[in-house]
Amino acid sequence: MCRYKEWTAYKMLKGGGIFLIGMTMTAVLASCGNQAKSSNSGSSGTMEETASDNSVDFAKLNAVNPDIFAWLYVPGTNIDYPVSQSMDGDNTYYLTHDSTGKENKKKGGIFIESFNLMDMCDFNTVIHGATTKDGDMFSELWNFADEKFFNEHDQFMIILPDNVLTYEVWTAYQRDNTDVFTQYDFTEENGCQQYLNDMKMNWNTKTNFREGWEQGVDPDNFIVSLTTTDPDHPDKQWVVVGCMIGDAAGTIDRDMSEIEE
Repeated sequence: MCRYKEWTAYKMLKGGGIFLIGMTMTAVLASCGNQAKSSNSGSSGTMEETASDNSVDFAKLNAVNPDIFAWLYVPGTNIDYPVSQSMDGDNTYYLTHDSTGKENKKKGGIFIESFNLMDMCDFNTVIHGATTKDGDMFSELWNFADEKFFNEHDQFMIILPDNVLTYEVWTAYQRDNTDVFTQYDFTEENGCQQYLNDMKMNWNTKTNFREGWEQGVDPDNFIVSLTTTDPDHPDKQWVVVGCMIGDAAGTIDRDMSEIEE
């Protein structure tokens, strides 16, 4: 269904099933952790947890905040944070509350809206984070506007309690700060394709995209959009888009034809 499933590496992982998750997570994060440690940014250590040490203790995280369902790690940056979704369906809650879900902070937390599923099987999972004066949260997403940085930082990971997902950074671009979930129906193939078509209309000479991916993404893929608002131009948002290339547990799947029926 998804192009990455044709990769030999994926088939090898799928054959090993859950047994290989820990080994794969250690290998993937160890490799990326070395890159992160060489960065000036280092790790965030949010809630005394970090993916740079090759493990994430979800039991400890959920004891503090049951809304946490994943961990986002972008090697070579300080983006090393838990990802939450409000159980109450309040899509604005983490605009003003940190990852503990308790403290009211202007920076907010890293989160997805209720339109997305926590199993990461949606066509487009949109993860929000603030740009701050301190340079934390999603501030370093703006580094992907630099061509050299973009070329040298080609992947990010989303760690789930029972899986490790790897995404190749496909493009980084600016778009109007509008809600894609009210503009596009991602449960239908036409809606997904229209989103991809409109995305390319926003590309300009300042847009970065990975060579070979220009025409390579379609509604059968699984993408993640990391978004942050431009503080100087709140009507604009900066988006870094990754396409899934690795699914350690082999559990990510979606049949668009069944959804349409």
